[in-house]
Amino acid sequence: MNGALIEGYEEDVGNRTSVYVHTSYSITASLYLFKKYGYKSAPHDEGIKYVMIPEGMRDYLWLNALFKGEKASKKDPRTYYSGQFNENHFYVLHQDFLRYVRNRFLKSSNLNQGLWPIVRPTNGAFTIFTALHACDTVSAYGFMTEDYRKYSNYYAEKHHKTNIVLYANHDYILEKNLWKSLHDKKIIKLFQRTGSQDEIEMSKRA
Repeated sequence: MNGALIEGYEEDVGNRTSVYVHTSYSITASLYLFKKYGYKSAPHDEGIKYVMIPEGMRDYLWLNALFKGEKASKKDPRTYYSGQFNENHFYVLHQDFLRYVRNRFLKSSNLNQGLWPIVRPTNGAFTIFTALHACDTVSAYGFMTEDYRKYSNYYAEKHHKTNIVLYANHDYILEKNLWKSLHDKKIIKLFQRTGSQDEIEMSKRA
């Protein structure tokens, strides 16, 4: 999803992308946000399936331009799929599914605040739930864990550490707690830094 970097991290994340989940914003902005880490384009492995999250009007305009082969806001959507765009391999998550994930599992208290129109689960959250509905086993790498403050915001940050900014549009803490709960119930496997759980248990006892 988004700007996941593979080159140099194959041992941790694998070397092939079968499904790429995105919004029109994430597929375009990732090129600028993660370029300094070596990210060059959305993945374009042979036979890849693209899954789009329609979060707003710009995504509908993007889809309209994509299917018609036109431009949207001066961008040609088809160029972002590295020549791999194929309607038979392109999927759009249904709004009912998005509401189901938000209302059943990630109904944030932020929805009761003034900024409620922009509050939504992250792309990562929708990806996990899409995987849970389609796959027999789900493993999650690169998501927030209990000791997230100790680590960089992005796994590709080798020489400097940036902190996670808790923006109002996503309830990161709610999601973090849900991933841990699903992991504890063996519904998903959440990759966590070695020793993290031991440190958590020690802090609880203290």
